[in-house]
Amino acid sequence: MYLREESLITKAKSSKKLPNFVWGTVLVLLIMFIGQMMGVICLDPVYFFLNIFSSNEDLIILFISLMADIFVLLLIFIRVKFIEKRKISTLGFAKENWLKKYAKGFLVGFAMMASVVGILFLLKCVKVETNPIQPVGVKAIGGVLFILIGWIVQGATEEIVTRGWFMNVIGARYNATFALILSSSVFGILHLLNPQVSIMAVINIILVGFFYGIYVMKSNDLWAVCGMHTAWNFAQGNIFGFEVSGINVEVSTLFDLKLVGNDIITGGSFGVEGGLISTLVLMASIFILLKLDKKGYLTK
Repeated sequence: MYLREESLITKAKSSKKLPNFVWGTVLVLLIMFIGQMMGVICLDPVYFFLNIFSSNEDLIILFISLMADIFVLLLIFIRVKFIEKRKISTLGFAKENWLKKYAKGFLVGFAMMASVVGILFLLKCVKVETNPIQPVGVKAIGGVLFILIGWIVQGATEEIVTRGWFMNVIGARYNATFALILSSSVFGILHLLNPQVSIMAVINIILVGFFYGIYVMKSNDLWAVCGMHTAWNFAQGNIFGFEVSGINVEVSTLFDLKLVGNDIITGGSFGVEGGLISTLVLMASIFILLKLDKKGYLTK
């Protein structure tokens, strides 16, 4: 795989500690687990504080669980800064046009999820929930915007750990192709314990990892995939009302839709991420991404 000069992998070679692929994988799992546990414990007082202002307990619990990833970020930043002794920016956070890059990524992630839902709608695999158990529509806007903050943190965290750090240090020690395959596979492994997980769901999550990983390698930028990841999850759960990677996020949504028909096509109780339509959209997205890279669009 061709890498441009001063790629993120090249920058990662300045690290004082480059883990081998076994220890690197273990570190990803440990950092995610320990950081989330720290977050849940430390943010417990926030739960009681938010309960003063909202009666939507499910919304508060989901928000806290997503915001717990802040402590995962803390752990990975400590490792990069004090153990590897390099700048946080080498993870892929260039200051130039960062908001524009994030916004572009957000729109791409949203468009990809909307494409999945649109195809399912045409196949008559989507119906509107007639008896919603969560706030829907205009009355849900406050909750939808509130939970978006949590998705921003959660999406960025997973990208920083798996793509910004893990993929690039493995690439620096071995090579880019191995790093892309391993980081995408570990990304899938991180979801193995999710409720209602299936083989197709894991395959799709690995494909998502390939899409994000290729984008980072080709663009040398992490801002955009942070936006993509956030929009993909946010649109699933709080725009269209589906489960997100098997997790029930019925807290507030603009449209409360439900999947009907063959689970292989729709994803069933795991959500649309676990279905064949997502597989097709992700494969098409990877193809388009590679075509755009050949034309030089990813570096503009």
